[in-house]
Amino acid sequence: MRRGSAEMMTQDDEPTLVSKNRALSALAAALLASAPATAIDPAFRASLRATLFETSPTFRYAPLETPIGRIWVAYGPAPDSQAGAEVLKLVSARDEASFVASVRHLHGENPGRETALPERIAARALDAINGRKGYRGSIDLSILTPFHRQVLEKAREIPRGQVRPYAWIAREIGHPAAVRAVGTALANNPVPFVIPCHRVVRSDGELGQYSGGGTDTKERLLRFEGVDVPQLRTLARQGLRYRGSRNTKIFCLPTCHTTKHAKDKWTVYFHSEDEAFRAGFRPCKVCRPALAI
Repeated sequence: MRRGSAEMMTQDDEPTLVSKNRALSALAAALLASAPATAIDPAFRASLRATLFETSPTFRYAPLETPIGRIWVAYGPAPDSQAGAEVLKLVSARDEASFVASVRHLHGENPGRETALPERIAARALDAINGRKGYRGSIDLSILTPFHRQVLEKAREIPRGQVRPYAWIAREIGHPAAVRAVGTALANNPVPFVIPCHRVVRSDGELGQYSGGGTDTKERLLRFEGVDVPQLRTLARQGLRYRGSRNTKIFCLPTCHTTKHAKDKWTVYFHSEDEAFRAGFRPCKVCRPALAI
């Protein structure tokens, strides 16, 4: 009886097909379907099996308890130049079964379950979530397009306790008209929490969705970082996008740390960049709310 490429190649126990090379997998399936196993040269069969099959999964995964709940983290071996190191592959707050399905969908194999993450990965992930520092380890973004990687790298620059609109990301990476594409890229961030896409909000000031678990999780993360979410929502409802200081004649995005200690009596809000410019204000050089004119 002929067998499919995901089955064993002989009567003996064989490892399961986990090759990420779809072309080779298709070739193996065609060969197995076109002739009985006894007709395949033993040497060729052994070589093909070594190419297509592995005895253990490439990726591992484990849960991590964090201040915002349990998350799941997948990791794998780093390139040969970083022997002994590991890189993040996927991070999610979804249930375990959905998480494993995501790894399988993105990377072509089921990851192996571990009881705990390697200590270094766990410590770095917790540092990032707690806001002590950005994630300092390697992150595998190789499955993403160059544009997608640009979006995520820019999101990594947003400081803890601050937010930026999608339009800000689009402008900063040199694609000001690609606001919708930026939103799509962030919605498909494979490593939320460590690449903080929760710090990117809709251009109208509302929080928007979040790949790590929806709006509620996004709000919980921002509150944990010290963002005044009720104020953000109030400003969004009023259509106010920028905050300025009459003392400095500088306007900022509402959560910019340079406005944190500004006195209310000197504070003014603007609906648009043009309104701020017409009032004689210039954009902050820290949060870069607009291009200088």
